[in-house]
Amino acid sequence: MGNHHASHAGDRRTKECSGGGGMQAGQKLDGTPLNIDKPRTVSLKSQVSEEDHAPVFCKSPKTPDTKEEPMRYIPPGNRKMLPCVIKWPGGGQKVALSGTFNQWQKIPMVKSEKDFVAIVDLPEGEFEYKFEVDGEWKVNPSEQKKSGNEGHNVIIINESDFEELENELLKDPNDVNMPGPYILGNSAHLKPGEDENAGYGQLVPENKPNEKTKDPPVLPPHLLQVILNKDTPVSCEPTLLPEPNHVIVNHMYALSIRDGMMVLSTTHRYMKKSVTTLIYRPI
Repeated sequence: MGNHHASHAGDRRTKECSGGGGMQAGQKLDGTPLNIDKPRTVSLKSQVSEEDHAPVFCKSPKTPDTKEEPMRYIPPGNRKMLPCVIKWPGGGQKVALSGTFNQWQKIPMVKSEKDFVAIVDLPEGEFEYKFEVDGEWKVNPSEQKKSGNEGHNVIIINESDFEELENELLKDPNDVNMPGPYILGNSAHLKPGEDENAGYGQLVPENKPNEKTKDPPVLPPHLLQVILNKDTPVSCEPTLLPEPNHVIVNHMYALSIRDGMMVLSTTHRYMKKSVTTLIYRPI
C-alpha cells in the first residue's frame, strides 16, 4: 500500500506543476500577461563597509602640459663601461668633478699626495667635464679642451686603448720569452743586463732616509673596481653580484679593520660562473 499511495501523491505533484487547472504559461500570479519583449531593468544594491571609507591613493594621469623632472643619467645596459682615471693637479681643499656623462652632477674627488683623483665608468665616446675647486669652476689647462666660450675639458674613450692595457696586465713578468721590457713603477732607470731583484734577501735592510729607493708600482685602475663596493640594483637578487672584470679575478682584497674584525674577499671563475668568497676573522 505504501507504494500505491506514493504513486498517487506523485500524480498530484505532476498535475500541479503542469498547470492543470492552475496558472498558464506566460501569466503572473495575479493573472496579468507577461511582456517578454520589454527589457527588464536590474538594480543592484551595494552594501557599504568600513573599508569603503578608507582613503584611496590614485596616480593622476599625465597631461601633455605637465613637465617631468629630469631623470638621473643611467648609461644603457648594452654599452660596455670602462674605468677612467681623471686627475686635478691644481691643488685646493675640496674638489669635485662634473661632466656630460652624469648630467653635470658633482662627484667628490679623493686627494692622493699632490693630485685629486676620481675614477668613473664611461662608455665609448666623447665627454666634456670640469672641476669645482673650493666653490669655483675651473678646467685643467694641461688637458685637451673644447673649442668655444665654455672651454671645458674633453675626454675621448676608445675601447681599443683599454685592450692594450689589459693585455699588458695579463703578461707574466717572470716569462723570459716575453718580448720587450716589462717595466712597472720607476724601474726604467735600470741599465741593460741589471737584475731588477738585486738587493732583495732574507735580512731586513738598514733604514737609509737619504737613499733614493724605487717607488712601488702603480695600481691599475681596473683593480679598484671592487664588485663588493658597488651598489646592487633593486631589481636584482641581493645575493647576486654583477659580472666581474676578468682582471680582478684571483686577487685578494681586504677591508679596513673595524671592531677587531678582519674581512678578506676573493673572486674565482670556473667556466662562465664566478664566485666571490668572504672570509671573516677576529683579531
